[in-house]
Amino acid sequence: MVDNLPLQMTKLEILQKTGLNVFTPDDLMVLWQSSDKRSVHESVKDYIRRERMFSIRRGIYLLNKEYDTFELAQKLISPSYISHYTALAYHGIIFQKYSDIHSFASYYKSITVDGKKFIYHKLKEEIFNIQDGLLITDKYTIAGPERAICDTLYLNKSIAFDNLRNIDTSKLKSISQIYNNKRLEDEVNTLILRNKLNYAG
Repeated sequence: MVDNLPLQMTKLEILQKTGLNVFTPDDLMVLWQSSDKRSVHESVKDYIRRERMFSIRRGIYLLNKEYDTFELAQKLISPSYISHYTALAYHGIIFQKYSDIHSFASYYKSITVDGKKFIYHKLKEEIFNIQDGLLITDKYTIAGPERAICDTLYLNKSIAFDNLRNIDTSKLKSISQIYNNKRLEDEVNTLILRNKLNYAG
């Protein structure tokens, strides 16, 4: 039987208890305390057949058909974090909404899943590994407002930000220094002066 587990808890109940919806085979092996890849695969196949789980892409499984695109983005390439246009729009820094989900990883990749495009921009590993300005949740990691601005300026200096009223300029200046990029630091300083940001430092 697929559901025979100790402590009277089924495999599905273990997944449900996490509060997550998107899983990889490695996640399942850890959560189900199994080192047998074939057994895990067979369990997943059985759940999919019974529509208790769903496959959205090879090696990516859902508990429910409705899913959070940010959570999915983290599983398509891991490690990664949400940033650039997606994080800017999320924080209300730009008003235009983008259908693509933008993230940062240690290499570039574009993946289309379920009709949605997930774009991973390359960030040097020594910068990518610095967590300054990142907001970490149970389901995904997203750049905070200041990190999203700096990430975007790192990629593209010619962008207009629509709303900078709630930006912490001291944090913005501090984060701009992790890229070791004078052009970016100058852009941040100019941005602060030009917009006369009203912030609580």
